[in-house]
Amino acid sequence: MVRVLGSTAMILLISALLLLTIDSRIYSSRGWGREKKYALVLGWTYSVISLAILIGLVIYV
Repeated sequence: MVRVLGSTAMILLISALLLLTIDSRIYSSRGWGREKKYALVLGWTYSVISLAILIGLVIYV
């Protein structure tokens, strides 16, 4: 179970970084404000969830 949570946290963190860097730039250059906002919100949400999982693993394992 620890490996699954660790892998999930890493996948979420990588997805968050991609959403915050690449997708938000693409949406902003095309003038898609609503999509940029959703990408930013989803990216920060993934970051928070990933960090919560990692902190939980450090505390409980």
